[in-house]
Amino acid sequence: MALRELATAVQAHPLLTVVILGVVAAVAWVVRARHKASLEADLPFLRFEDGDDSRQRYATDSGTLFKIGYDRYLRHGQAFKMRNYIGELSPQVYLPLKYLDEVKTAPQSKLSVPYYSVLHFSQNWTGMAQQTDEATHVIRTDLVRNQPLLYPGLEAERAAVIDEKLPRTKEWQSVGPYPIFAYVMARLAAKTTGAAELARNDEWLGIMIGVTQKSMAAAHALRESWPWWSRWLARYVFPPVKEVFADRKRAAEILRPILEERVAALHAPAHEKIEKPNDGIQWLIEYYHARGYGARLTPEVLAQDQLFFAIASIHSSTAILLSILYDLIDERNAQSKAEVIDEIETVQKEFGTWSRQAVSKLVKLDSFMKESGRLNYVAHARVSRVAMIPYTFKDGLHIPRGTMIQLLHSGIQHDGEFFENPQTFDPWRFLKKRKEGDPNKFQFASLSNVETQFGAGFHACPARNYATDVIKLILVYLLTKYDIKYDGDSQRRPQDFAHDNATLPNLATQLLYRERSVPVS
Repeated sequence: MALRELATAVQAHPLLTVVILGVVAAVAWVVRARHKASLEADLPFLRFEDGDDSRQRYATDSGTLFKIGYDRYLRHGQAFKMRNYIGELSPQVYLPLKYLDEVKTAPQSKLSVPYYSVLHFSQNWTGMAQQTDEATHVIRTDLVRNQPLLYPGLEAERAAVIDEKLPRTKEWQSVGPYPIFAYVMARLAAKTTGAAELARNDEWLGIMIGVTQKSMAAAHALRESWPWWSRWLARYVFPPVKEVFADRKRAAEILRPILEERVAALHAPAHEKIEKPNDGIQWLIEYYHARGYGARLTPEVLAQDQLFFAIASIHSSTAILLSILYDLIDERNAQSKAEVIDEIETVQKEFGTWSRQAVSKLVKLDSFMKESGRLNYVAHARVSRVAMIPYTFKDGLHIPRGTMIQLLHSGIQHDGEFFENPQTFDPWRFLKKRKEGDPNKFQFASLSNVETQFGAGFHACPARNYATDVIKLILVYLLTKYDIKYDGDSQRRPQDFAHDNATLPNLATQLLYRERSVPVS
């Protein structure tokens, strides 16, 4: 009866109804805006001052503001805030280096890594970035313990997949390298953190390669076209979101028989000798079952973990690999490249195969990689967190609940206080540091308060040493089996691509390759 009376009233007074609804919407907007403003830290607000302060400007030109913010505030120990290009979120806060130790040691209940990923990546509707500390710990621990044992398989897989995607030819062939290297990374990752059979399953590899782009595209489309209060419906009716969930479902279906077979083998009678695989799925199964809660590791949970590993590893590693290769084939680095190849030949003759010990001898390659990453980083900002509660640092800086905080990695890399002649590409910069100081420091995968390319603290990339060695193995193969150059008159690195705080090597660049004219045995 009440609904019928309401409908009658609306029909009788349509103009009044529109006015009332408009007032309600306006009040709701004001309340939400004020609530959002109350969550902003009391800090200098950095913005573009030339008249264009649009969302698109932040998506494509944030690097300009980062440089200003570092020079004006961060290098002097002052935090600042600036607009999040995801306009509905509160401004992001950028912290100077002096806060890094506190950020590293703060518990997840106060400054959260996973929740940052959820907010920035998927707006809390896919859950894909919600990776538990437990699963990360398993991969971290077992990769370190098993890495030397993984080398023979990695070396063989690396050669097979590169030869498949870059067939040997005496003539120059043009190729777009990014999709190829993403496929190479996906196959190697599937073999290590997944299972060997997944590395040969192109449907699985397609899901793993596509999850990052699909999720981000769906998140952006959802924010642009759906009000925040309605997004819970998107998974049922909005095609981009439905596709993401369909991929998750299919990933779980692919994993189900593998998981069931592994669990059955785990509980097989002692007299039945079954050789256990050495891969990420097995590590997770054994971890969960050893602690008495194996039932928690369902195909859906395992799929979510695998998708998270794909988001965290495939495209970031591919971008780093491609960026280093761009510097190696830059004509300005021809002499450095020749020295790296000489080093590879020497080590290869000494060891015969690429064991972990052999790879560790590639000190010139490591130094070149680190210098390439110093000047051509894949992200301006690192060490990202969200304040789960109102948080106050030791010096009194107060961060309201929900604030997204980051440290600006890129500013330090161009600061003469930390690096002599910081704008100069010196391929042996870090090799000289190792020789002059601690030989175990200043490596590509090293961490310090200045070296935050892999994050910092407990949540630094757990697979950074593995990823580093995989990148080296791929570069060794490319440098010794192929001649590679830019497809065009210019033989210099093209300008990087920027989006928000991310910077990527130009993905549209074409390369020429052929079988190496002076093959290395």
